[in-house]
Amino acid sequence: MSMAPDRTDGVTPWVARLLVANLFAFLLQLTVFPGHPELFGFSPINIGARPWTPLTYTFVHANVLHLAFNLLALYFFGPPVEARLGPRRFLAFYVACGLGGAALAGVLSQIIPFTL
Repeated sequence: MSMAPDRTDGVTPWVARLLVANLFAFLLQLTVFPGHPELFGFSPINIGARPWTPLTYTFVHANVLHLAFNLLALYFFGPPVEARLGPRRFLAFYVACGLGGAALAGVLSQIIPFTL
């Protein structure tokens, strides 16, 4: 039984798709939905009114620098993880991390008061 390699020399298919999806979402955020981060950004208080936000907020970025650092991390760390897990498990892991981040934000919002 052979396992997938731990590293790769290029961008893997799902990493490439996620890089493009994040760029596309940011462009939509700037052009089609400017000034409306509440539509796709996660807010624990509004989860009932916008139940899609735990997933969509993964693609929402505050500014170009935030986007750049997230894409840079995905570019460098994503390919070896995708190569190791395989495409389906990598995508499931990416989605689970996003949903886990939303869950953590929801819990922390109950402990630490902040405004979104």
